[in-house]
Amino acid sequence: MRVKGDTWSAHLQRSLPAVAAIFSDEILLREEALADYLKAADTQGFSARERLYQQDEPWERLRDERDALTLFAEKRCLILQMDQLKLSRAATNALAHWLAAPAEMARLCLVGPRPDAGQQKSAWFRDLEKHATVLILYPPNAQEWPQWVGRRLQQAGLEADDSARHLLCELTAGNLVACQQAILRLREFAGTRIDAATVRELLADDSRFTVFELADAALRGEVERIDHILDRLRGGDAEPVLLLWALHRDLRLLLRLQSEDVTTLCREERLFPPRSQWLRRAAARIPARTLWEALASCAAIDARIKGQDPSPPWPALGTLALRIAAARP
Repeated sequence: MRVKGDTWSAHLQRSLPAVAAIFSDEILLREEALADYLKAADTQGFSARERLYQQDEPWERLRDERDALTLFAEKRCLILQMDQLKLSRAATNALAHWLAAPAEMARLCLVGPRPDAGQQKSAWFRDLEKHATVLILYPPNAQEWPQWVGRRLQQAGLEADDSARHLLCELTAGNLVACQQAILRLREFAGTRIDAATVRELLADDSRFTVFELADAALRGEVERIDHILDRLRGGDAEPVLLLWALHRDLRLLLRLQSEDVTTLCREERLFPPRSQWLRRAAARIPARTLWEALASCAAIDARIKGQDPSPPWPALGTLALRIAAARP
């Protein structure tokens, strides 16, 4: 069963589904929906949790959890983090095994990117929609963006005039994570009433927004600027997860640009000049194999950021950005 974003929390409060799935290309929307899920799980006694990662191929682990004896078992949640939705036979078999008869003392929640039209027609996804609660979240489009920003400001308890909202929309340029970070910063340092001057003072020169400069420089092939931008980001206490998000999102867009109708994709993803032009040129410049290898690097960097790999993420982020920038046919 598919549910809408505005009914998600209420649906979870009634009864935590045996299997749930959260899909979105926006990390902020995914994480907020997962937070709602985990809050409901705690309320209903499923406080123990374990995170599984698709790249580790945890399919036998899923089967073991599904078949575990319930006697003296602890109520628990399994969170399966998925990097992509093209599943192996072992993965689809493990999910089908769980969906056929979910565990009594365990709940399963899948978290991953938004499925495209073809993936939504696949057998495993249709089976998921039939037996699980599925949430697919879409980002606001260009027309919806100002309203989305306004609602976020209101939820944070901030009163912003029209000029402040307009400037915040421009600075965050449709990036949900950056916008939420900016609003939290405004709430911490600016009080409850903000105007354009306040937004400009606190945010316009903030190094966190060079996250987008790094991704754009990589698209444009500006190898010589990568190290300089990374130095600014590191010195400005930028979050590595935001850099990874920006680079990962562009890699996925580049692969889609190589295989889908460009005009349709640009309209769906709200890609406008000059950024749309940079993406088109990069899609023509970078071989698909390089893009897939770069996506695999993203998974390794993600493990560093999460502490699963003790290696520092910054050098790997620099290598990834340079690889995108320097790639040639």
